[in-house]
Amino acid sequence: MGDISEMRAVIVILAFVVFTVTLVGLMVAESPSMFMGIAQGSSGTSTEQTTSPSSLLAWNSTYMLNITGTFEYEFQVGGWNVRVEKWDNHLSTDGFFMETYDAWWIFNWNFDQFKWFKEGTDVSIFAEIPPAPSQWRIPISRLDLDFANGKSLTYQAKNTKTQWDVSFNFNSSKFAKPSDAFYGNEMYMFFELDFNDRSTSINALSFIGGIFTFSLPGLPFIPNLMLWLMIFPAAIYLAFIFVLRIIGAVFGGGGA
Repeated sequence: MGDISEMRAVIVILAFVVFTVTLVGLMVAESPSMFMGIAQGSSGTSTEQTTSPSSLLAWNSTYMLNITGTFEYEFQVGGWNVRVEKWDNHLSTDGFFMETYDAWWIFNWNFDQFKWFKEGTDVSIFAEIPPAPSQWRIPISRLDLDFANGKSLTYQAKNTKTQWDVSFNFNSSKFAKPSDAFYGNEMYMFFELDFNDRSTSINALSFIGGIFTFSLPGLPFIPNLMLWLMIFPAAIYLAFIFVLRIIGAVFGGGGA
């Protein structure tokens, strides 16, 4: 019958598949709405306040950005690629610009600017910076005004894809107002994302696909790497055995 040691790899992969399908089945039974898909950037979406896979995966998250003297900040929050620019030229348009974008390697595309809102009112300003594209920004003067009036420095940032709350903070013992901290290069931005604000439209197909491509949305690198170590070496081994069989069948030799 020949050497069947390669069946060990098949068993590993089959066990992984069975485990995955069982896990997804249990998740569907517990929380069917998780696999229905969620539109991005919509308002009024609510989730049940019960223990479910979505809460276990910690979809709600907070991200802090330290604003210093750097002009441009690129980072990921909630699965989104985000770019923040700090404009501090001591002009009336000084403030923050923010956008999401898609990226692969050195390529960026699908840019989408945010506009800024406070209590339902658009507080953005339009800055023209030819020849570059014009920008919507939240001016630092608006933060000074709200701070002077005793209002919070929390704003809602919206683009066509998503929306989330952004809060600004600074050391009020050291700086008298937000603009002092802004020009002093000591401010913080806090991003607060809900489940429906994340860069993912969850359904059964994309969830399973994420498992098998080791790219589950919002899952850190280490757990994704653990999934890779579970199944990819076995798949490589099977591919190696398959190539050896083909070589043996074509050129002779090899086990049968």
